[in-house]
Amino acid sequence: MDQKHVDDPSDGYDMQLIGNFLSFASRGDRVGLNQMLRKGVSPDVQDYDKRTALHLAASEGHAPIVELLLYYNANVNLQDRWQRTPLTDARLYGHRDICRILEVNGGKDLISDEPMTVRHEQDSNEVNFDISELSTEQSSTVEQGVFGQAIKVKWRGTWVVKTVIKSEIYHPVKMVLSAKDNTLLRELRHPNILQFLGSIVHRDEMVLITEHLPGGNLGDILSRRIALDLSTALRYALDISRGVNYLHKHKPMPIVHNHLDFRNLLQDEGGHLKIGDYWVQMFYEQIHPNRDCLRVDHSSNNVRRLNDTKKDVYSFGMIFYQMLEGRQLVNSRNFGFVPFNSADFNPKFQISRCPKRIQQLIEQCTSKNSKERPSFSSVIEILEEVSSTLGKAACPVC
Repeated sequence: MDQKHVDDPSDGYDMQLIGNFLSFASRGDRVGLNQMLRKGVSPDVQDYDKRTALHLAASEGHAPIVELLLYYNANVNLQDRWQRTPLTDARLYGHRDICRILEVNGGKDLISDEPMTVRHEQDSNEVNFDISELSTEQSSTVEQGVFGQAIKVKWRGTWVVKTVIKSEIYHPVKMVLSAKDNTLLRELRHPNILQFLGSIVHRDEMVLITEHLPGGNLGDILSRRIALDLSTALRYALDISRGVNYLHKHKPMPIVHNHLDFRNLLQDEGGHLKIGDYWVQMFYEQIHPNRDCLRVDHSSNNVRRLNDTKKDVYSFGMIFYQMLEGRQLVNSRNFGFVPFNSADFNPKFQISRCPKRIQQLIEQCTSKNSKERPSFSSVIEILEEVSSTLGKAACPVC
């Protein structure tokens, strides 16, 4: 059936709940999605961009999820902000089996057979936000990331964060996110990454819009405590590793963060961490678009590509270590924490008395030899194993 003008199916649902629901669909988690559907969550809830679980499952190629949503009478022809239906997305990403399922159930590609084109840079403002929609009434400054001045503002009645990018991101030339990058970032969905809503070029400033998280950042949390207890540190470590692993598994190319920091690990209403600033790498990649971007990785004294996932593993290991051991190594020039590029770093566990397996994991993650650092998939397996032995099984929503 065609899309009708009906009440918004997302009315009455918290955006965090919608985010978790859509993440299950995106990841292909049939059990988690079915649990939420059985509890009465509408299969047609939509995110900021009007994308439904059916859109995401069709994009990612999860046929069992598509069938489950249709069993719960999901509207097969709801359109997102770009007038795309789930069938449009299934065709765009070449999932023929899902195309057949949707077509049998009445799915239509309302864009017909017109080629999907990326908007040109001069049209990118149209894709994203009108600056006049951002209300600064009762706005306030927040610390939600490293690379910019962040302000909490309202957009269509919802609190979001407006970040004006600092000048160092522009160096040596002023950068803007391409229309392609905007589309890619807006379509990312995971409970442990900050939702990117769009970007605006306003008065020669680059402005990013993201969801607002009220719990502060990990740096704030650690500044109030000597160290975290083991169960909390494990939960946060799982949040971080799951979020980064989702980015690294992105196809066709991994999204490498390269700037993991206490200040861009943000706490949501449920006490879980989400990763911000994962789009910053795209600014650097555009500085020299026609040649390989290189950077010195001080932890191994080698020149490495900016898309080396092992840099993120090293940063994670440093962060995990300091969650467990606290701030006994003070460096006032680096917000009280051990510098991530310290070539002389050697983890010593004097406070936490954490399990030997966790000590070994941190040592592997922070190894000077990047080849010895594990993937985030392996990190998650180890953390889940240790969590289960503590009687605190990992949170199923993450």
